[in-house]
Amino acid sequence: MTMNEKLDVMLSRRRLKRVEFAEKVGITYRAFAYYMSGTRKPRKSVLDRIAKELDVTPEFLTDDSVDIQLTSEEKLIKKIADRGLDTTDAVKFLSKSRGLFAGNSLTDEDKTHLMRCLTEIYEDSRGKGKGAKK
Repeated sequence: MTMNEKLDVMLSRRRLKRVEFAEKVGITYRAFAYYMSGTRKPRKSVLDRIAKELDVTPEFLTDDSVDIQLTSEEKLIKKIADRGLDTTDAVKFLSKSRGLFAGNSLTDEDKTHLMRCLTEIYEDSRGKGKGAKK
């Protein structure tokens, strides 16, 4: 995994925008955009500040043989993006779903029913559900 891919994952997990992160590190957004596109590499002093802000080592960032273990959500979003599709709806859906399951507004029984509904929707979309034509 390249440095820019690692940075993308870590910023996403921290819900940081690139411009905010660049400001925290003390560089321009344009410079950070070059690092994120892979067209330029940061100087050692900048790399050290980036690593410190993310609580990792500079070696971790620059060693392309070291990967970050992606969550299921991150893998799904990456697959969608890799196909050139817009990830906005999937990100919103996952965020809302996470909120429903994590929040206290639904009982455990409600959560079980919600999961069953999602499973039925999935099965129907694959032609295997109760509403599927045979």
